[in-house]
Amino acid sequence: MLEIGLKRGRGSQASAIIAPHGAWEISGNLAGAAFASAAGRGPSRVVVMGPIHSKLEEGIFLSTSHSFQTPLGDIPVDQEVSGWLESYSPLISMNDIPHLHEHSIEVLLPFVKYFFPRASIVPILMGGQKKEYTRVLADALHAVFTPIMEDTLLVVSFNLTMYPGNSEELEAIEECMRLFREGKQRNLHLAFESGRINGCGGSLVTALLQSTLVDGTRPCLASESLLNALGEQDKTVYYGAFSFV
Repeated sequence: MLEIGLKRGRGSQASAIIAPHGAWEISGNLAGAAFASAAGRGPSRVVVMGPIHSKLEEGIFLSTSHSFQTPLGDIPVDQEVSGWLESYSPLISMNDIPHLHEHSIEVLLPFVKYFFPRASIVPILMGGQKKEYTRVLADALHAVFTPIMEDTLLVVSFNLTMYPGNSEELEAIEECMRLFREGKQRNLHLAFESGRINGCGGSLVTALLQSTLVDGTRPCLASESLLNALGEQDKTVYYGAFSFV
């Protein structure tokens, strides 16, 4: 079982974080650092957004489940807020099927339970790369969470990837790290919106930035040293922990 070597406490006040969805033994320390950057808050709900790895599922999917299980205990699903999101657009639907076999949200839930044991979750999966999905999700996030951001933490599950021999992707990864390190919000937004920076979950980062919910915050690395790389068949996966404070 995962041991989280980071303490709850005053911590930081991040309103949104980006955490990796690699195996715990590879990127768990990074996910823990991302959540620790928001540990000074006590949100009533944590919105966890993850990509769907299967190319068969396209759309934006909420959950009809009343709770999600973790090794640290069950986490209730905020069905009221989920209902508000569903009513925003016909492209957003209640469907548990995509959630059953997808790990991008699942691997982050123990961190939610550990750092925010009394919070509920709003699990959101998005499949496909259509810009229409990104725009709809951004608008829905803005409409639903603007009035309740004080009690909300936004979490995006995201990995940077690079295929061998692709210097452009390596440059994009370096640019992503640099923009977070330098806290350049507008440049970061433009890079993700244009597709210059992408990755597994990049469309969700774009939706977060387009929602304007993190406007006025400073994007940053959760720690300067938190960048890991793992060879995975024909690609390299880069993991990082980021926050908006």
